[in-house]
Amino acid sequence: MGSRVYIGRLPYHAREKDVERFFRGYGRIREINLKNGFGFVEFDDPRDADDAVYELNGKELCGERVSVEHARGIPRGSGGRFMYPPPGRDRYGPPVRTDYRLIVENLSSRCSWQRAMVGPLLLPLRPRGLVSG
Repeated sequence: MGSRVYIGRLPYHAREKDVERFFRGYGRIREINLKNGFGFVEFDDPRDADDAVYELNGKELCGERVSVEHARGIPRGSGGRFMYPPPGRDRYGPPVRTDYRLIVENLSSRCSWQRAMVGPLLLPLRPRGLVSG
């Protein structure tokens, strides 16, 4: 197995320092790469990655149980990086609730709010004066 470890079910609020602390004591970390809901940790020594997978799978990180396993996927580029999740899967994870809200008022009952929002947003982006044939 390689020296790259996949972390699944990673809390969205987890930071690089949290992951660094979580893997402390399992060997020298070469790189930490966090995404939405998952991440990768690359160790200098593949044996350290084996130990981390064996010991940390199912443990809690930032209050959530994470899955820790050897990274699979297709290497991408010449840097030995892996593409995960594999193509065709959602790469951004589930929606995240924010403090921002949109209020739509005084809308005609003959129009949907989605159509009302798309129109004004797209108008400035359309090229004007083009003739199509």
